[in-house]
Amino acid sequence: MREPATHETLGTLAEENVSGVFHEWQKGDSQRRDEQLGIREDRMLRVGDHLWVQNGSGEVRELTGILARRQITEDFIDSGLFAEHPEVVHYIDRETLPDGREIYLLRVAPPGGETYQVGIDAKNWLIDEKSYVDHDGMQTAIFSDYRVVDGFLIPYTEVDTDGQHEFDVTSRVTKVIVDEPIADSVFAPLTPAVIATNAAVTVPIIERGGLLFAKVMIEGKPYTFLVDSAAQGDVFDTRLAAALGLHPSGAIEIRGAGRTTSPGVIESPPISVGGVNFPMRYATVLDLPDFPAAHADGILGYPFFAAAELRFDPTQGTMTFGAPGSLPRDGVKFDVDTDRELPEIVAQVEGASTRLIVDTGDVRELLIFKSFVDQHPGLIRVAMLGPTLNRGIGGSVDAVATIVGLLQLGPYRLFNRYANVVLGTTGAFADRNDGGNIGYGSLRQFVVTFDLANRALYLQEARDFDDGHGRGVDMIR
Repeated sequence: MREPATHETLGTLAEENVSGVFHEWQKGDSQRRDEQLGIREDRMLRVGDHLWVQNGSGEVRELTGILARRQITEDFIDSGLFAEHPEVVHYIDRETLPDGREIYLLRVAPPGGETYQVGIDAKNWLIDEKSYVDHDGMQTAIFSDYRVVDGFLIPYTEVDTDGQHEFDVTSRVTKVIVDEPIADSVFAPLTPAVIATNAAVTVPIIERGGLLFAKVMIEGKPYTFLVDSAAQGDVFDTRLAAALGLHPSGAIEIRGAGRTTSPGVIESPPISVGGVNFPMRYATVLDLPDFPAAHADGILGYPFFAAAELRFDPTQGTMTFGAPGSLPRDGVKFDVDTDRELPEIVAQVEGASTRLIVDTGDVRELLIFKSFVDQHPGLIRVAMLGPTLNRGIGGSVDAVATIVGLLQLGPYRLFNRYANVVLGTTGAFADRNDGGNIGYGSLRQFVVTFDLANRALYLQEARDFDDGHGRGVDMIR
């Protein structure tokens, strides 16, 4: 066996109700992988130490956060380096799989990487599986049918699963090309899809029931969409999709308050805000609930935020947007991890540092996940205000209301935050990579600027800024 100078791999992708293809190229330290699953398209490009991904809406982001750390571990495992560094590898157990094979389970945590669990086949010593924490559970890649092609060892079958097997994706290699020339153009930079406007545009933003809504135009008709920075995709309500004659395909798993299933995705018609078209090519179809004091025809999620720089001014009741990086720099800058198509920043909750999702689609001031409470016993007074329900897409989950004495965002100190501590262990509110969400109840103290294409967030005190220092329990109730 050997590592070839170049190789190409082609194959098929299959989910329960949808199929597709993939094509991968490798040349030295350059790599590219294109995937098409149903109408969804994704692309990955790697050149040296830099790694980019492009989603179906055309947004391009360089991975510098949690997914970049996962790639460090992937390289560490796939290269075999983990076998040479036992100081970062820990034996867990020997396990018998349902098919009777035995594997050795190892915990691998290289410097700068995320922790993985690796299964090694006890008979042939090949990698059987790799697992890591993702959202509310474990994501696992299972490898089989290893073959050697011109000295190049490759698993011909890979199954990616999060435990909900109806959403498993199976990759099967159909062709391998070894040591044939690959044009440099294959590894050309990816071109992002962003709004085309030469000047900043300001439109009214509607605040109802503690949430933000924007008016959009689709095929010449007005609709109302929730503006939700923590939604990983854009969403059309099933009634809107039907009215536009759009038929979803390929069921999708949705992590909301609980796990639920979408009827699928549709190719989105052009969506215009303030006379400017946003490049959103695909949208997920969902039965949206009635939000407090408002109905939403859809949700403007991460692709909307990534296509422009957006500024929300709660005092003026406006949203201003322009091309990424075009608005004046106002406020304190925060580095944002956008790897998971979520705006995640580092903050301090009662003095403990954690990652928080910046969530304009949450009416609360603060949401704390159970994993954070478990990691910091006694830090949060969990039962201070009693039981409640945390509602969202997919239903509701048990929670307890409390007061968090201090939320610190960079130089800003927000006191006496009314918070929900989520008790559930599944769904978006049980994410094990983050400590919780900063809801719009706290964000409305600021003029907030999202420049996610450049992995940046800016906070500036709003005109009516109140740090909450003078609030008591009765005032919060």
